[in-house]
Amino acid sequence: MYHHIKKLMYTVKVGTPNVGFGNMLLEQFGGANGELAAAMQYTIQGWNCVDDLARRDLLLDIGTEELSHLEVVGALIRMHLKPLKENREAAEADPLLRIAGGGGIALVNSTGNAWTGDYLKITGELDVDLRSNIAAESRAKIVYERLINYTDDPGTIDTLQFLMTREITHLKAFSAALESLEKSPFSIGRLAVTPTIVDEYFNASTGDGDEGDTDMHGPWQTSFGLHPAESQMNGGKGLSIGAIDGIAGPEDRGKQDSGQKATTATSVKTVDPKPIPKHEDAKQQGRQATLADEGVSNGNQRVAPKSAASGLKQNGSSEKQNGSSEKTTAGTGSHKRS
Repeated sequence: MYHHIKKLMYTVKVGTPNVGFGNMLLEQFGGANGELAAAMQYTIQGWNCVDDLARRDLLLDIGTEELSHLEVVGALIRMHLKPLKENREAAEADPLLRIAGGGGIALVNSTGNAWTGDYLKITGELDVDLRSNIAAESRAKIVYERLINYTDDPGTIDTLQFLMTREITHLKAFSAALESLEKSPFSIGRLAVTPTIVDEYFNASTGDGDEGDTDMHGPWQTSFGLHPAESQMNGGKGLSIGAIDGIAGPEDRGKQDSGQKATTATSVKTVDPKPIPKHEDAKQQGRQATLADEGVSNGNQRVAPKSAASGLKQNGSSEKQNGSSEKTTAGTGSHKRS
């Protein structure tokens, strides 16, 4: 069950309200990359995750924290929209929020479009959902970064800095959960893809453009077993279409099916009717990072990478997440799951 504690996860302080900025902040309340979308996405994923109680706990932990973030964002918006209740000119400048919502927060994005469940990415496939969550945290971080650039109010900046920092905390946790499944990053689902054609990078955009663009060469064409395949329209052989011959075999699952299960989980792996041939060589292989010496080239010109890729390890300033710790409410959150 949920239990609400009457303290914000981060104490919000606004010096000078700005109605226009309050409208911008609605993007993180009722927008596609906002806190409600994140809270609902992770929580529903967690409720569905009966086959892995450890990662279910992760999803519910972060989903619950996102509800607390929603409350923080809502408080920040409400403070910035305060002039709508005090100033007629401000109210006339934004009649949607003043007349329809009484000058308070509303479940809409920054352009007034209503929140929708279509924002949520829930597949019921744990590794796919974790990838969606990694992308969601990345998008939210960028939105907070852009919002910070549109305000000079110190208290607002501190609040947004806190929220932006927590996005990277969650990104780290989701990345670690995905990595700990110990499966190839290209192993998705239960059916293996067709060998040969899976490694063909189709050069579908060719020629020279008006903006200086031309055919480029980089690790996306040659890493993980990939190699270029030219179109027949460009003098090449095209894709190895003849390699397609029914189901290729089972896909590698790593540790995805070995987690501790809920008492309500089923022992049935799949109800899909088609048998899977036991062609083990079709399973995907690979690793998380590209080679250190791989770069991007344009014709004969080569741009070397600045540093070797380092998988999921993150160092530097991202580790410093204390910020203005004296303003946080230690040991409490707005929503407690029990």
